[in-house]
Amino acid sequence: MAIPIDSDFWEDLLVFIEEGKVIPVIGEGVVTFGPDNQNLYGWLAKSLAKKLQVPPDSLPATPTLNDVVCRHLLRGGARNVIYTRLQRLLRDECPEPGTALRELASISAFNFFLTTTFDPLLENALNAERYGGQRLTQTLSFFPEAALKDLPVRKSALSRATVYHLLGHVSPCPEYVVWEEDVLEFVCALHQHLPVMEKLARDLKEHSLLVIGLNFSDWLVRFFLRITRQSRLSESRATTEVLAVGLTAAGSESMVLFFGGVSRNIHVIECDPSEFVLELNRRWREKHPVMEGERSEFLPPPEPEMPAGAIFMSYAREDEEAARRLKAGLERHGCLVWYDRERLKPGGNWHNNLEDEVKGRCSLFLSVISRTTEGAPAGYFHQERNWAAEWQAMFSEGEEFYVPVVIDDSSLATKREPRSFRNVQSTHLPGGEVTVEFGKQMRQLMEKRRAGSTIQ
Repeated sequence: MAIPIDSDFWEDLLVFIEEGKVIPVIGEGVVTFGPDNQNLYGWLAKSLAKKLQVPPDSLPATPTLNDVVCRHLLRGGARNVIYTRLQRLLRDECPEPGTALRELASISAFNFFLTTTFDPLLENALNAERYGGQRLTQTLSFFPEAALKDLPVRKSALSRATVYHLLGHVSPCPEYVVWEEDVLEFVCALHQHLPVMEKLARDLKEHSLLVIGLNFSDWLVRFFLRITRQSRLSESRATTEVLAVGLTAAGSESMVLFFGGVSRNIHVIECDPSEFVLELNRRWREKHPVMEGERSEFLPPPEPEMPAGAIFMSYAREDEEAARRLKAGLERHGCLVWYDRERLKPGGNWHNNLEDEVKGRCSLFLSVISRTTEGAPAGYFHQERNWAAEWQAMFSEGEEFYVPVVIDDSSLATKREPRSFRNVQSTHLPGGEVTVEFGKQMRQLMEKRRAGSTIQ
């Protein structure tokens, strides 16, 4: 049977959390949204069924995404539209994270989260609870073709809250897990790539895992723990796994019997995952009361200057939303992007600083082109692009430095860009959504330029 949730259990767990020895693993069972704390994935399944015009009478009363996808494919539906429709649902509806995710985000000792979900609600909760709504949470994701799969640094060296999407992050492309076939492909790829994901693999092996709301079948949970542990589950070890599963979770009885009977280091708590998080947060706050003004300490110190070899992004203020989306998409492909609005503060010679970043420190200059930039006869982004044109003259012919990206229905034949760049081929990325091809290309160009001698 499941272990009782007594005071000793909570005290032991809190001590491990205080010492930074616990990594929360988030499943869809704890991802809720809105004031009514509706489960996001139940809502997504019903909403996707409507988008794909799957007849309701062909689905169970409470369908899963797998139910909807299977029925859609059996009716001859296209596979790729599944991912674009889900991406549009999350983008257009913008569901606010529910209570459990916000409570989890407010536990300051957690600096690294592993999630098996593809939605952005956990990072949105972290941004709201820790950074005053600023998008400062670092988001990373695994998918089989990703250029960057490992953590940039070990967990102990992370300077800001970081969310790693183990089964992919929502995008217009099939780069994340939606149904059972995706699960199979991702788990096989993860098993193949984990040995070379050195930093992530070591952190998973050396830390205790707090698995909350994971709705995988019992064999898949065991397989997940097996590949992250990198050893047999029955082997004795110092670290511990705690799983908070719902009372009616599929296969929960066999999980309890398996984990309770084979390994004393794995505990299964049969309770509502959201209630588990609320109780954990309540006990944490009792030991670590938050004083007024203390939340500002979550803010990471601003970087004084652009890291050498980063990609400089030039855009109009009116296009900031698309620029943020573009930056996030490039970062998911392992690119280092400098976003001036995040780091430039009042005071200081920021004009000269910007010029120095463009002329000599950046590896690539990404020009975000839109109706705004094409229609404005004056603007600071024109100054940045003129600096880029001056710096481009230092390169040999054919060396790639300037990358124009059109984010709306503006003509690809730009008129306001510096004359020397007008023959450079533009890439069309509507709304700033980064494609796999573009992300890989930018990562390769950045690494090539950073390895060159021109970066000072």
